[in-house]
Amino acid sequence: MKTQVFGHLNTISLDVPRTSDLAKMNQRLVDASSQFKKKQGKGTIDVWWLFDDGGLTLLLPHILTTRKKWKDCKLRIFIAGQPERIQQDKDEMQLLMKKFRIKCDDIQVISDLNVRPSVESWKLFQDMIEPFRLHEGSKDTTQAEALRKEHPWKITDHELVTFEEKTIRQVRLNELLQESSRAAKLVVVSMPIGRKGSVSDYLYMAWLDSLTKNLPPTLLIRGNHQSVLTYYS
Repeated sequence: MKTQVFGHLNTISLDVPRTSDLAKMNQRLVDASSQFKKKQGKGTIDVWWLFDDGGLTLLLPHILTTRKKWKDCKLRIFIAGQPERIQQDKDEMQLLMKKFRIKCDDIQVISDLNVRPSVESWKLFQDMIEPFRLHEGSKDTTQAEALRKEHPWKITDHELVTFEEKTIRQVRLNELLQESSRAAKLVVVSMPIGRKGSVSDYLYMAWLDSLTKNLPPTLLIRGNHQSVLTYYS
């Protein structure tokens, strides 16, 4: 339903959700807020440990499985690897889990993380960020500088080029997550780093939105590279 607001100089069209849509949205929020208050049935906690961050991304899901509400869930671990050493990477990860006494039912090595995402996925991402781009490259120097000062949180053409590889990675990772983890009770993923002053607010939030799109409840974790795994974990 659209409501039009008329003024002396212009007309503004606002998208106002219908009452039924609001009711459904509120119910989803209520369901989501109480989802983890009850015992989780049989299923998996999928851990996508993509960077060695000290082990926090592994430790927290392991602790969850020792609690009553999550005891029926099993850990599945996904790690990034190279096609020519998939078995070696898997064996090394199994040794690490055994060393720290973390029970894991399945370890999968993802060897095609660096493949470009599909045209459709990439277009959806481009469409999503379009309203938040400056497009300063099409302006003269003075106009471009004024835009950057007025909207420092928006996405510049320069940073899109600078962080293209990292952006592609988030879109591609979501494709892989949807292929392997759509049925998980919980997905735990290494959180991408966004350094203050180098990545705009909108681009970083677009990364997170793209990464978690159409997934089960997802927990983003990033350790500070200090080891939290010990022989007594």
